[in-house]
Amino acid sequence: MKKTLTLLFLATVLAAGNTTMAQCPAGESQVQINILTDNYGAETTWELTGPSGSPVYGSGGPYGNNQTYTPTACVPNGPVIIFTIYDSYGDGICCGFGQGNYTVTVGGTQVASGGQFASMESTMFLTSPPVALDLAVMSLDLDLVMPQGNQNISGSIRNFGTSPVSSFTLNYSIDNGPAVSQPVTATIAPGANYNYTHGTPWNATVGAHTVKVWASNLNGQADANPLNDELEVGVSVALQSVQRKALMEQFTSSTCPPCASLENTWGPVLNGVNTNQSGSNIAAIKYHLNYPSPGTDPSYNPDAATRNTFYGVSGIPSRYIDGTMFSTSTAAFLNNAAARPAFMGINMNYTASGNSVTVEVTITPYADFTGTHRLFIGVTEDQYSYSGGTTSQSVFKYVMRKMLPNGSGILLSNLTAGVPQTFTQSYTFASGAPAPGNYNLWTNLDNTTAVAFVQNMTTREVVQANISSIGVGIEENELARGLKVFPNPTNDLLNVRFDLPAAGNVHMELTNTLGQRVMNIGESFGSGAQLATFDLSGVVPGMYHLTITHGDLRATRTISVTR
Repeated sequence: MKKTLTLLFLATVLAAGNTTMAQCPAGESQVQINILTDNYGAETTWELTGPSGSPVYGSGGPYGNNQTYTPTACVPNGPVIIFTIYDSYGDGICCGFGQGNYTVTVGGTQVASGGQFASMESTMFLTSPPVALDLAVMSLDLDLVMPQGNQNISGSIRNFGTSPVSSFTLNYSIDNGPAVSQPVTATIAPGANYNYTHGTPWNATVGAHTVKVWASNLNGQADANPLNDELEVGVSVALQSVQRKALMEQFTSSTCPPCASLENTWGPVLNGVNTNQSGSNIAAIKYHLNYPSPGTDPSYNPDAATRNTFYGVSGIPSRYIDGTMFSTSTAAFLNNAAARPAFMGINMNYTASGNSVTVEVTITPYADFTGTHRLFIGVTEDQYSYSGGTTSQSVFKYVMRKMLPNGSGILLSNLTAGVPQTFTQSYTFASGAPAPGNYNLWTNLDNTTAVAFVQNMTTREVVQANISSIGVGIEENELARGLKVFPNPTNDLLNVRFDLPAAGNVHMELTNTLGQRVMNIGESFGSGAQLATFDLSGVVPGMYHLTITHGDLRATRTISVTR
């Protein structure tokens, strides 16, 4: 978890006049960073930034294992500086896997140290002597992409001065235009924060804009440190907003007892919101991992490992909604996530021919998105049964079997409003014999769903997601295109859903792998969507072929019967 920011005033830095200071230009100070990595130095990175993450004054890593590094960076005197160290796995750099540590020194004064943290730890400091009156805007609570219309200008201000501030003027401007000002009466003690909301909302119009916020007229006087007054943020106002399909990602395993316990409550919640079903606004993809011991989950594969590394997951079960970790297990939480507007459309076409699948995805941004984004496409197995784990769980749903082309996704070009990008990916699956490291299906392609999503690689935010059930290649007929069988595997009842172009007789035949007929039914149906249910409780467990015939139309699906 992120540590509370620590504020340090370095009154002696500018007066030190030592050789360290001399290495930076006038008006800047040198920051000396000392890092001893643990056994996994590749997980360690750091950066020196302003309060909003910009500008970036310096950064470093990843590093080697159990090595000492002493990078330096020059930062300006006056503005707020934030040092942040990251561990991508989420277990810090001490003390479970080595005795790593770090220190940050400015002008001979240590301003930060540590080693035991989770994913990140931050320290805030100034490289100039404190003054009596000094307010700095620390945050501006605007989404980087937003809809048109009124937007509240709100965030937090910090008193870096040595005297209390009882009144000030709050200002903002758009694209360096005229200031919109408002007097504020509030007491802010030295070192304290104040949450602000400007009384005049901004009427946001389509396009890219720069929003600047600052405080002035502190206790009727000028701010004595003007170098840290302003916070400036670039935002994009979208052409339109669309329905969001919220993405739930979960890291789990069949050797994880807490994962099985969570499934008892979480599984029904996901079922209740029709996850990964047509018309639902909730998409899900679960990554099975090779831990905890014995780490023998047959659904583990390298693509799951890549996503695990990206999020820095250190323990399971671990869940993320649109890229943010969460622990709530209610339908309301999921529905609230889906209620947020999205500013990107994703259209999908998921087809199969034999054992090969092809996924075509077109993304259409409705705003200019900054940063690096990637498209991820996962093929998930809707449901399968497996009793060889070390927990009580035997039914698994939404399990990723392959990312296309892999777990690193597809790098997108600049996301520009109204400019679509289309990608096509294919893969040939093997059915049966899933094992750690391979991508084999437990059942068949009819039991799969494609999940596509676009993710910001820096913030981890999932911009938009979508799902698509399996279709078929052009060589297959109208009956085959609409045929669905579920649940599959089944141990009792089997539902068969299909569409008929016209009313008439339908012949359904179930045969085993030797071609022997075990069920033969003929029935009359009307035209349109149909649903038939069959009791297979008397059928010997194994693999079967269900063949449906309607006039000249014929379609076959593979069924797995378990007990």
